[in-house]
Amino acid sequence: MKEYLKLIGFFSGFKDDELDEVSSIAEVISARDMEMIIRENEHPKGLYFIVNGEFDVVKSMGGNKYKRLQRLDRGDFFGEMSILNDETHSASVVCRKKGTLLFISKEAFGEMSESDTRFSLKIMKELASILAQRLRHMNLKYGMSVAQLESK
Repeated sequence: MKEYLKLIGFFSGFKDDELDEVSSIAEVISARDMEMIIRENEHPKGLYFIVNGEFDVVKSMGGNKYKRLQRLDRGDFFGEMSILNDETHSASVVCRKKGTLLFISKEAFGEMSESDTRFSLKIMKELASILAQRLRHMNLKYGMSVAQLESK
């Protein structure tokens, strides 16, 4: 398990004992081609880290039509909102090319948070940093889209 964690950039600043702690609550999941890992509008189950494979974040456009919002691969993660709140998923995640995931259930994370607040704070800070980067990127894309529309 620790070997998988070392492949994921999220955990690059974690010490061996911290990786052991994550290993104790994480489970390895094999994902098949076209398997739906997270379904839009369902309640969250936990946080997924991609060890290998390709995954698409997709939004339902009605019927059987989906719009790809983002492609994820090794080192990326999804389902982070399950750690932050209990709202339903705003999009689905589908396995594009079979892969391996590390899964931390929201229950396991909650129990760990109660027993080791310092360590859970470290994970939350890392999540917040990455989410802030994502938000900056989305703001940039949105601004470019608005500027492009206004120039027409």
